[in-house]
Amino acid sequence: MLPDRQTAEMCLRFAALERKLGEIDRARAIYAHASQFCDPRTEPHFWSEWNSFEIETGSEDTFREMLRIKRSVQAQFNTEASYLAAQTIAARSGGQVAKENREEQLDAMAAAERQAEKGPSFVAAKATAPPEVDGDESEPKTTDPVQSTNADEIHISDDEDL
Repeated sequence: MLPDRQTAEMCLRFAALERKLGEIDRARAIYAHASQFCDPRTEPHFWSEWNSFEIETGSEDTFREMLRIKRSVQAQFNTEASYLAAQTIAARSGGQVAKENREEQLDAMAAAERQAEKGPSFVAAKATAPPEVDGDESEPKTTDPVQSTNADEIHISDDEDL
């Protein structure tokens, strides 16, 4: 439920607690979990803390695993940044049309109001005949509605109980 920035900070504190309790493997697992929220370019504090943790308590294998995870996370953030940059370039080249589409996506209620200002967008009801009045009677006659039949209807007898 926490935002990414706060999640990373909470994980750092939790890993420090586990480290004080002597649970090195649990602290390592917490660092690995928190790494998915921390871009190495924008969160150097997290990565330097994990680096110092591995130097003090880990082995060569665990240090290599930390470096592998760091490269993987950096590649993930690079991919997302490239995607966002491509969207920005497309929006700039699209000009006004892209701007209007973004505004409509951001404020759906305003878009609905603009559409409503253009005029009614409802479908008119079918014309219905006024009810027939029978001579002296002031009450209208009711006619039987036309029942449509379904050619694909399956008829099942109520008498058969299996």
